[in-house]
Amino acid sequence: MYNVSWIFDTYEACLLGQYSRHKRFVRDYIRFYGTSQPETARVGKTELDILQENHRFVREVDENDTEISWEQRIAKRYYEKLFKEYAICELKRYKEGKIAMRWRTENEVVVGKGQFECGSTRCNQKEGLKSWEVNFGYVEDGEKKNELVKLRLCPDCSYKLNYKTQKRQAKSQKVGRKDKRSQSDVVTEEPAENKSKRRKYSSGGHEDGSVEGSNYCSLGVKMNGTDIVTFLEETASQAKGKSEKAASVWKTPIKIDEEKTTNEQLDSYFADLLQ
Repeated sequence: MYNVSWIFDTYEACLLGQYSRHKRFVRDYIRFYGTSQPETARVGKTELDILQENHRFVREVDENDTEISWEQRIAKRYYEKLFKEYAICELKRYKEGKIAMRWRTENEVVVGKGQFECGSTRCNQKEGLKSWEVNFGYVEDGEKKNELVKLRLCPDCSYKLNYKTQKRQAKSQKVGRKDKRSQSDVVTEEPAENKSKRRKYSSGGHEDGSVEGSNYCSLGVKMNGTDIVTFLEETASQAKGKSEKAASVWKTPIKIDEEKTTNEQLDSYFADLLQ
C-alpha cells in the first residue's frame, strides 16, 4: 500500500490555504496535460458548436494511465473530480420554481467559480457559501442523463434556490463521522427491574441452594450434578470452536486494494476543497 503523506509534505500543501491549493493543483494539471479547450474553430461553426461537441460534463477516468508521477496523479485526480462536483445555475425565474443549470466551463473551473465563488450566474459573492445537492438532468449526445451535483450558493441565492422546494444541504464526510460517533456514545438507562434480576443471577445461586449455569439461570431451569457437567462440556466445546475460527482469520492473507486505498487517501485530502 502506498503512503501518500510524504507527497502532501513535498507538495507544500500543508502551507497553503484552500484557494491556493486549488490553484496549485489546477496549474499543475495544465502544466502536465495542457487544456482541454477545443482547437481553433473551423469555418462555419460557432464557439458554442465546438464547445457542445467536445465538452463532457462528467469525464471518464482513464484507468490505463498508470505510468505517471505522484505529482501528476494528485493534480489529475483533483481536476477530474472538479467536473463531477459542481454546477452553475440561473435563478432569474426562481419564483416560478424554474432553476436552469449547466456545467462549468474550463475557465470557471480554473478560477473557482461555483466552488469558491457563488454558483449563480448573477452573483460573485464569496462569503457564507453553502453547498446544496441537486439532481441535474441534461442531454448529451442525444442521451438523457442525470447526475447529483452541488450548487455552492450565498445566503441570498440559497433562499432563491429553495423558494419553491427545499433542497438537501450537502454535508462533509467529517461532519457525518462526528454525528455517527455522537449517536454511538448515547447510553440507554437500564430499567430498575432488569438491574434487580441481574444482581440476583450474579450471586451464583438461589434461596433453595441449587446451582445453575448462566444460560439456564435466565430460563429458571434447575440442574443436578450430571446436567452441570454436561452443560460445562458443551460450553467449553463451543468456546473452543469459536477460538479456532477466530485464529483462522489471522492466518488468511489480507488482500489490500492498493489503488483504491490510494484514491481514498487522495479524496480524503481533497475533502475540505470539495465542500
